[in-house]
Amino acid sequence: MKTIHYQFHLDMRVVVALVAVCLTNVASALRADRFDDYTLMGFYAPASAGAFQDAFDCLDDGRVIFIAANDVFIESSPGSRTFKALGPLTGQGAPVSYPAFIRVTPDGSLFAVGNNFDAVGIFRLRDLRGVWYRVDHFDADWLDNRHLVIRAGEVVTLLDTKSSPEKPVNPILIDNCPVSAGITFDVDDNLYTGNGFGNGEPSDTGWIMYFPAKRWRGVLRGDPVIDFEEEGVLVVDLLSATALGFDAEGHLHVGGGDFDTGDLDYAGLVNAGAIADAIAGRGPADPEDPDEVRKLDPDSNTPDNWYDVTISAVKRELLIRDGSTSTVYVHGLPGGVKCDNVRKLKAKCRAGSHIRIRVRLRDGRNDGDTMYVAADDIPFLETVKGKKLISRSGGWDAGEHSVSLVDPSECLSPVIVDCK
Repeated sequence: MKTIHYQFHLDMRVVVALVAVCLTNVASALRADRFDDYTLMGFYAPASAGAFQDAFDCLDDGRVIFIAANDVFIESSPGSRTFKALGPLTGQGAPVSYPAFIRVTPDGSLFAVGNNFDAVGIFRLRDLRGVWYRVDHFDADWLDNRHLVIRAGEVVTLLDTKSSPEKPVNPILIDNCPVSAGITFDVDDNLYTGNGFGNGEPSDTGWIMYFPAKRWRGVLRGDPVIDFEEEGVLVVDLLSATALGFDAEGHLHVGGGDFDTGDLDYAGLVNAGAIADAIAGRGPADPEDPDEVRKLDPDSNTPDNWYDVTISAVKRELLIRDGSTSTVYVHGLPGGVKCDNVRKLKAKCRAGSHIRIRVRLRDGRNDGDTMYVAADDIPFLETVKGKKLISRSGGWDAGEHSVSLVDPSECLSPVIVDCK
């Protein structure tokens, strides 16, 4: 009996191993599908202070936060595409003219702003009360709700936002960095930053480097500061290594542009598998391989766009912002509804300039799935309930507006509504 019992456990370990392999393969396939499936659903234009005077980020609930020079705006609700003013920034680092970044803490209670000059401000979202730290900066990312990693010139530092603004605790983690670039963490707190405008000694413009969490945490315990050029692992050479961040599947988004070489006019998305291969020593991702790097240019009519990028994790959207106009291009993931189940699209504008869009389906097979509808190219992500979908949005100007179904696309012709 003992022998049989032992053999049973051996067999179960084999089964578990086989199941794990299958699940890994399924997860990899799903990850590849999502990497390929980000689709332009539409665009919108928030308030702007002018070319390159704005910055944006996303809260964990899906709302977008926007700073136009010195004024802060927040989306009224996730995916509404309308913004309410929170007010201006105050204090010794304000007013801000050309914000370097705005970054929200994981819990959504605070945000950091770089004034693109001599200070980083930490503000409470609920009332804009805050303090300024006199620290150099170019980009930043939150490690947690207290510590802000900052890319500043030739160094990477870690600011303790509970420390005194007069004597900030802001130790150097990495030095010997070339000109500033973006910076971000992955889900395991590994750190990524790049060369924003280099000279090829040895790194060059667009090189994005990986630094393991264990190594940079060791610096905080007394280990030597990391040397960017000697210790960084090259993940990819793309654009100017700015606007770095990860989606839920571990794909890395990249913005900016290398005007010296002409590597510009798109936003990059680097496949998680290609990043893992680079870290494992199999070489950096290939920017010319569409299976490893997607190049997204939502404004194909302009030849030299400079794009900023962020992720709305809740809405599963890749948001690409044009630096010159601040137009935000929404790249969503198709929701699974097919044209053969779409029956009718209707819309009307009600009192108070509220547009109501209604999509009827032939049967209930897509109950719970999502679809995108759009009014004047502004996309709204909605959920199917039974055999119908309803979208409501307010604040439309008087006159005619075009309403369309964009996911799935090309099923039905647009309809025109008149807001009187």
